[in-house]
Amino acid sequence: MDQRVNIQQAIDWIDGKLDDEISLQEISRYIGYSAFHTSRKFKEYTGSTLRKYIMLRRLSMSAKELRDSDRKIIDIAIKYNFNSQEAFTKSFFQAFGVNPGAYRKTKQAIPLIFKKDVLFPENLHKEGSIIMVKDEEIKVKLEEIAEHKFIYLERDDVYNYIDFWDLIDTEKGYSCDHLHGVLASIPGTFSEGFGAFTETGYIFGKDAPVTYEIDSKYNFKEVIIPTMKYLVFEHPGFIEAEFEQALKQVRRIALEKFDYKLHNYELDQSFVKAYEHSGMEICYYFIRIPLKNK
Repeated sequence: MDQRVNIQQAIDWIDGKLDDEISLQEISRYIGYSAFHTSRKFKEYTGSTLRKYIMLRRLSMSAKELRDSDRKIIDIAIKYNFNSQEAFTKSFFQAFGVNPGAYRKTKQAIPLIFKKDVLFPENLHKEGSIIMVKDEEIKVKLEEIAEHKFIYLERDDVYNYIDFWDLIDTEKGYSCDHLHGVLASIPGTFSEGFGAFTETGYIFGKDAPVTYEIDSKYNFKEVIIPTMKYLVFEHPGFIEAEFEQALKQVRRIALEKFDYKLHNYELDQSFVKAYEHSGMEICYYFIRIPLKNK
């Protein structure tokens, strides 16, 4: 068996115990490796030590609680295994450059750390155990999203997520993982950043409250999106090995097969043709098509 599978099992196990005690010995027993081999392989496949990864995942989860709840800072610190508010504050500042109290007030963008995936993308070519759904099982729904700010990066002459981030990763001062984490830290309707197809290329960004201010150092663009209706096409569920198939199926239904005129929908492509959403940590994929207000 590919040893990355065992390390991914360890990563999955860790993520389910971030608010509990975690020891190298427990992780090693869980995947059947020695402590030394576990540590070495984890660093080899993730680029991070186990201790640092667990710390950053805990801090990232705690940041979301600070942003989205009114729970006391000390309670959040204890929940994620810090023995004092002072220790939590020190680690939080070292990771994100802001203390927990200030972050709660400002909700400034910080580089959250996502759960690692050491199998992607190689495992996407392996067959999964779930049979892909029929076209008619793609969920289609109408939804309205209130006025908001869209904070984004834009690149012309690239027309999909992979090419967009391949280009970003070549640019000085940018990286895919860092920017995904920054965007995910921004409060909004959607938990993570998402992409969109335009006439000239591809954009990737995040919804935020209209009054939200982003640090200019990231060089994001901003636009106010008015209250609009969207037609949403969503896959009902798949495993990661089937992501590419699910993506193509939803795109085909939403962008090629669906007859908008027949259903009396008029598209609004004044900003983007369509938004596409997929999870960094959970398998999902859906497309939102902007509709003109009538």
